[in-house]
Amino acid sequence: QTVKCELDDLRTQIEHLQKGKPAAEKLSKQLEQQLNDIRTKLEDQVKQITDLNQSKTKLSSENSDLTRQIEEFEHQIGTLNKAKTALQQQLDEAKRTLDDELRGKGSVSKYYPRY
Repeated sequence: QTVKCELDDLRTQIEHLQKGKPAAEKLSKQLEQQLNDIRTKLEDQVKQITDLNQSKTKLSSENSDLTRQIEEFEHQIGTLNKAKTALQQQLDEAKRTLDDELRGKGSVSKYYPRY
């Protein structure tokens, strides 16, 4: 009697498991598909991160180069401004000399009209 009851219980459990098997297999396939989708998205994200890091490295290098060029241009501007100042001083000195000579010539012509 007990063996028969146990056997009936086991049959019931087997039937129950067999009925649940298709749902479990369906759920398993859905979970596998979700896992594959997540892996694909992860690979895409990793590729995107790699691409962004390469772009960052390239832009950082370009930025360093441009910064160096700016520093060189600023140095050249400083040098040119010094040269401009020196030339302006020479021009001012030449104008003073010319004015002095013209005034001197004017005073000479006052005394010597032929000049």
